[in-house]
Amino acid sequence: MPLSFPQHVDERERSIAVIHRALALGITLLDTANIYAPAWDAVGHNEVLIGEALRSYDESLDGVIVATKGGITRSDGELWGRDASRDGLLRAAEASLQALGVDRMDLYQLHRPDPSRTFLEQMRNLGAVKEAGLTTTLGLSNVTLPELELAIDELGGPDEGGVVSVQNEWSPRYRVDRDVLDHCTETGIAFLPWSPLGGADQAHEVGSHYTAFTEVGRAHGASAQETVLAWLLATTPVMIPIPGASKPQTVDSIVRSVSVEMSAGEIALLDASEPEHSSTFPESEPHPPLR
Repeated sequence: MPLSFPQHVDERERSIAVIHRALALGITLLDTANIYAPAWDAVGHNEVLIGEALRSYDESLDGVIVATKGGITRSDGELWGRDASRDGLLRAAEASLQALGVDRMDLYQLHRPDPSRTFLEQMRNLGAVKEAGLTTTLGLSNVTLPELELAIDELGGPDEGGVVSVQNEWSPRYRVDRDVLDHCTETGIAFLPWSPLGGADQAHEVGSHYTAFTEVGRAHGASAQETVLAWLLATTPVMIPIPGASKPQTVDSIVRSVSVEMSAGEIALLDASEPEHSSTFPESEPHPPLR
């Protein structure tokens, strides 16, 4: 997502280098969405960028998964909305296919629930995207436990070729959806925490807000940010953090976090750190957030 922030859109060469660096270091999940764009009239910007980076990568792409999302709309004058209608999701998915330059998406997720429709209707509409052959797998983002359970009842879980991922907020500052995370662990659904470092504006300050991560990291020669990602990975086998990056060296740091092995006591200390329990992007905002 950060690669499509307005301040980075003119840095195309560096943005491609960021993605190539991630692939070279063994990262196999790239997360995007149709609305990750510098403006309303550039919807699909991030998907186009990822597609270009994949096509220009010289090595094997075996095992690489691109996850994208639809269901939030941006229109003239930066008017935001939701559209999880059958036609709306099919149109958005077809546009994402074209932007990515692929015949079928790896993972297509409902970005945020549409309050104008029942959740059951939305799940049936999401299922239509797979039925139309536009995606291999389906996922959800920003959902509650009852919504996740309904989705599994309607679409099935991973074993039935149904819901395979949930993308909710989770970080040192926000740990509200524990019931969703636990259910994902029980059912083998991948949990992709967005803003795992607390959001783009706070990632560099996570150590000052949560000193335990700085202290534990120091014992392992790791930064607070690397320690946060290592802590997330140690929480459950289904956890796949999706931190943003706009520089190749940030990717290096993200990958280093995988090698940080903490003791049970250190993990317990980090678990006990007090979260703020407030969303990085509250629903009360006048415009729906990109996440």
